[in-house]
Amino acid sequence: MSPNERLEELFARFLNNECSKEETEWLMKEFETGNDPELLKSLVQRQLESLPDRESYTAEVKQVYQSLSEHIQASASKKQPTGKVVPVLWRRMAVAASVLVAVAIGYGLFFNKQGKNIHEKGPLAVKDFKPGGDKAILTLADGSTILLDSAHNGTLGQEGNTKILKLNNGELAYNTASGNTGEIRYNTIATPKGGQYQVVLSDGTKVWLNAASSLHFPAAFAGKERRVEITGEAYFEVAHNAAMPFIVKNGDNEVRVLGTHFNVNAYSDEAAVKVTLLQGKVNVTQLNTHRSQLLAPGQQASMHANSDIKLNDDVDLQSVMAWKDGLFDFSNADIKTIMRQIGRWYDIEVSYEGNISEREFSGKISRNTNASNVLKILEQSNIHFKIENKRIVVMP
Repeated sequence: MSPNERLEELFARFLNNECSKEETEWLMKEFETGNDPELLKSLVQRQLESLPDRESYTAEVKQVYQSLSEHIQASASKKQPTGKVVPVLWRRMAVAASVLVAVAIGYGLFFNKQGKNIHEKGPLAVKDFKPGGDKAILTLADGSTILLDSAHNGTLGQEGNTKILKLNNGELAYNTASGNTGEIRYNTIATPKGGQYQVVLSDGTKVWLNAASSLHFPAAFAGKERRVEITGEAYFEVAHNAAMPFIVKNGDNEVRVLGTHFNVNAYSDEAAVKVTLLQGKVNVTQLNTHRSQLLAPGQQASMHANSDIKLNDDVDLQSVMAWKDGLFDFSNADIKTIMRQIGRWYDIEVSYEGNISEREFSGKISRNTNASNVLKILEQSNIHFKIENKRIVVMP
């Protein structure tokens, strides 16, 4: 059997829930790393076209189907600067698409075999939560605030000789005129639950903030270092300046860099602060214990209170950066870890009833879909949910 024939056979068995764990892992890896994106594309699209009449599905399934079609077309048409189609982006979407196709087919089988509408299964069809978006509040040095998602494009304010702009793409940017910056004025940008935002600092450093996160920073950098402070999660692409190190502080932890790309996950409800390096070099320090660790690209440092810094050389960088790329990416994650991410993104509270399985989950789900679609995918693993007002209850 040729590799392509094996791929087609396992894909069909996957959709029928007949694959072993090892076969499923092989199939997902092939979608991620395969060298024939056209074959992967045709496999998924053939299954989409073979679905029964969409009018017989519930509104939720039709929404999934439409979302799949739109994402597939968008992914297939995205170009690199060289004009070539981005195969990695297609493969990422193909994995998500294959899973959603399986879910959609599963809905159809349930509908046909049970002879009743999926709406009768539970409350998820009644209430729903929309995904988060670009939302943040900017607090200026004088204490005044600007709601960025509703602010007009153009100049938003002035801090000394630094102009604050909202660009046409929605980003926040700080432009400092040459000369003495004068008194240092600090601003804070904070995203709520269900929000995310991007800011370009006065030195050209780019920062992406995840939901329920904040960045405290000077409107213009001065002195011998560039120092900012964060809560939550942020990804940095630091502008290089060997004479002026860039320092990110969170509680008792510091990350010191010259110019590099790295992610900091420092949510207070997570067990550890995690710093993941994608490019360059960083030095992480625990201020209370004076322990430090130099990271190389592809490494992750985990910092627990009053304990050694743990270094991980085997990091799934795509999983770490999935939030920035519009995905949930769970790699051997327990349900509570998953639900913390879902709670932040959809701005909802989460509680638990009964004995919840401690099993681990792996998979990718788009963040650009309603919460009910995410929960229905998770329910394929025998975890159940009910929605009560602004709360999701997780049940066995």
